[in-house]
Amino acid sequence: MAVYNVLIVGGGPTGLSAATTTAKQGLTTLVIEEHTEIGKPLACGEGVSVEKLFSLENMPKIDSQINNQILRLQRHESFVERIVNAQRFFFGTKGVATASMKTVTINRPLFDQIMAKQAQNAGVELLLGAQVIAINPKNGRLEIRTTNESHEANIVIGCDGPSAHSVRMMGLQPPTEYVQGVEYKIQGVHTDALDFYFNFNCFKKMHYGWSFPKKNHTNVGVVVEPASKPMKILDQFIRYLGYKNIKDEEIIQKIAGIIPASGPIPKRYRNNFMVAGDAAGLTNSIFYGGISIGIHSGMLAGQTAVKAHEIGKFDEQQMSEYQKNSQLHPYTDPIIQQAHEILYNKFSGDDIETFGSWVDGWDITSLSMFRKVRLFLKALFSPSMLKKFGDARIVAHGFSKSRDWGF
Repeated sequence: MAVYNVLIVGGGPTGLSAATTTAKQGLTTLVIEEHTEIGKPLACGEGVSVEKLFSLENMPKIDSQINNQILRLQRHESFVERIVNAQRFFFGTKGVATASMKTVTINRPLFDQIMAKQAQNAGVELLLGAQVIAINPKNGRLEIRTTNESHEANIVIGCDGPSAHSVRMMGLQPPTEYVQGVEYKIQGVHTDALDFYFNFNCFKKMHYGWSFPKKNHTNVGVVVEPASKPMKILDQFIRYLGYKNIKDEEIIQKIAGIIPASGPIPKRYRNNFMVAGDAAGLTNSIFYGGISIGIHSGMLAGQTAVKAHEIGKFDEQQMSEYQKNSQLHPYTDPIIQQAHEILYNKFSGDDIETFGSWVDGWDITSLSMFRKVRLFLKALFSPSMLKKFGDARIVAHGFSKSRDWGF
């Protein structure tokens, strides 16, 4: 039985970030991934803000950059497919807000594979095609059993995505609410921005729809309530966008996956254990993105593991430092989850259209005091929404807090 300092469950961006952090500091680190290939299966809209791409430790490295501008953008071997300088937010038919944030759309499998190579270069061992079936305390460590073998580690970090099996194995509460994301990759570039559609009157079960430009195709998808018929809603959304004559042969790929929507789980640690990324409910519950949040939370868990080994303590008190550190960052701000609840569970179709008319033409990710006052003044002229002014302000604040962490 092999013994490691750190064992990571899950080989996505969260797990690879945690592993790279610990291995760089000399800790023996194993990543166990249930799939046989890193980066597959794909379940992602594939976007990252440029600010996070350059500022977050453990992001895949880009071969050339000057003044934070990506060069050789569409080189075949680059995971970057397109720089997008604008985002548009369509609130029904009454308003279109914008954002000035630069983002890149990416080749997600290649993105993950480059992260895996960086992790291996730092000394990480990868075990692919192995499913963890049990995690149990043993001799002051944790024993991790897969279908074929067992390992021991001083610290286990659960990064196994929305399934959150490691969370359940450790007796913690997993995310309590999920949504379903479904997407088509369609031949041709049909938009020049990251477009988000909040249209509750036309799509009762849809939280939002999106259209993202890639190098030679467009990702078009929807986030819907789990009990709905997601592919039917996606087909309706495609027609709504005007893609009425899309032929089956123009659909390159169909993608589906579940996304945690209930916010950060209450407790993200136990003796010898931490959980990060989707498994911890650490996604942006307005836009349901998780790449940047996963990489950052994985890094924080890795840093806590390094500190624990420096002092030789692996108990709950030491592991709790990870959660304390993560609470300092915007993506754990309760206002985002409050905005989620109002936007998707309280606002009606008419409410979202009124809200859209208020923020029409605004940069929705920058909520100044002046604009807060303007929101209130607009509410005065809409008696039906005046009593919901507080809700509208929370939604706008949630959008602002989500800046750079939405993908």
